[in-house]
Amino acid sequence: MRINDSSVSEYPYELLFSRNFGVFSERDQERICEARVMIVGVGGMGGTVAIILARTGFSHFFLIDPDVIEPTNMNRQIGCFTDTIGKPKVEVVKQEILGINSRAQVEVLQKTLTLDEVKQLILHWRPAIVVAETGDVAYSAKVVRIASQLGVYAITGMPSGFCGYVMAFPPHSKYTPEALFGLPENLSYEELRNLIECWENRCGRRWYITRGKWRVSWWKEWREGKKSITQIAPNLWLTASITASEIVKYIIGKGKLIIAPYMWYIVPADGKIEVRKYAEGRLFNK
Repeated sequence: MRINDSSVSEYPYELLFSRNFGVFSERDQERICEARVMIVGVGGMGGTVAIILARTGFSHFFLIDPDVIEPTNMNRQIGCFTDTIGKPKVEVVKQEILGINSRAQVEVLQKTLTLDEVKQLILHWRPAIVVAETGDVAYSAKVVRIASQLGVYAITGMPSGFCGYVMAFPPHSKYTPEALFGLPENLSYEELRNLIECWENRCGRRWYITRGKWRVSWWKEWREGKKSITQIAPNLWLTASITASEIVKYIIGKGKLIIAPYMWYIVPADGKIEVRKYAEGRLFNK
């Protein structure tokens, strides 16, 4: 049962997250508590990352998403319950965070921001982390690029069926998502989206079948724009957990960071979770 009432505030932060101290020092936990996390897209991936981070002790969030929860979100989205269908995703995830830590500070925007608005919000709110998890790959790629150019660590992950990836870009990274995708770096958002979603590009993503284990009939209909990308909770939550782990490592400054051009390559159906260096075009054309 999910509870968010005044009694939660009776429990001190140190008690709620006391099990962390088997891994984190007090200063590590302070860094986690103080870190500001902006999440653009709080559906399957973004919402799950937010809740994992909240349970780790992160306490400052800015959540951005225009959508409401729908019945088809039930198979994977952490905030989807029968009693939350029809509610704004940002509000549902906010309440989940506050149910974990009532002292958390959570700001929300239920809208799609223009890329210029994203830039201005990053400059104004000054996050330590930007997580880009919209359903629009081109938009997320541009958000990641903006954040990194502004000196902010940015990360994005994409689960697809039984496979996926997580890639992170440190402040002022010399790499861009477009480069790792093997796509031109000088395209506008609209041009990039059209290129990613064109029929020829979709046809090239047969790795959705070979590694993601999509049913061929579903892939063919998705290729024609008749189906959405397919995702399942086990793989999505695994991808979100790896994303959250990379964020934690960055904030506390411990562990080996996996940053572009390296990324997490996740194929649990084949028994593979590994780090790979992606050559140009490999992600879409393999």
